[in-house]
Amino acid sequence: MKKMITLCISTFLLFSATVNANANNINQATALIDHAMQQSLSIINDPQLTTQVKRDQLWPIVTTYFDFTLISELTLGKFAASSNSPLGDYSDHRFNTQQQAAFTDAFTIHLGNLYLDRLNNDSQFSVLLTKSSAMKPIRKMQRARVNSLINKKTAIDYSLRLKDDEWRIYDVKVEGRSLVSSFRKEYSALLLKNTPDELLILLNDKNRAHAENNAQE
Repeated sequence: MKKMITLCISTFLLFSATVNANANNINQATALIDHAMQQSLSIINDPQLTTQVKRDQLWPIVTTYFDFTLISELTLGKFAASSNSPLGDYSDHRFNTQQQAAFTDAFTIHLGNLYLDRLNNDSQFSVLLTKSSAMKPIRKMQRARVNSLINKKTAIDYSLRLKDDEWRIYDVKVEGRSLVSSFRKEYSALLLKNTPDELLILLNDKNRAHAENNAQE
């Protein structure tokens, strides 16, 4: 009986410690999103800043809080260098480590262009964090989700992972639509027709054209 009581108490203490650890992790993830949002909004809502200045000041924030390495890996899906999924006739379309590193760099720039292009001199946003929760671990990866409401109407949810004691965003859902899932579908279709090197050329050409257009404005 004593042994059973001791075991029950030990189990309870272990469970309590796990719950407290998870609660602390969720609080940390929420604090990270809140800090990132406050930093971003102070720039976006500043009427004295031009669109280009806003872009220049926001980019370091984006690269600090987003895990573009994981975002790129998840976007490539079965074509990623780390994937073991069979590709059949498209086995030569799987990225190697060097190609994936190049893709991460180019895709990071592409994502930044897409989302920062939505800014203009009159952009005004407000953010309300509505809920935070733990997500089921994947490959021993601790995960969390922080839900927010933009301008009191648009739901944007952030998925984060804990790596080396730091939380980083690896997916964003806008009104339930996942950034990673959308791009994975797009790039999977492209990789059925193009090799990794050909896809890199397409992506780099798109980034180059964007830079040239911005230089002309």
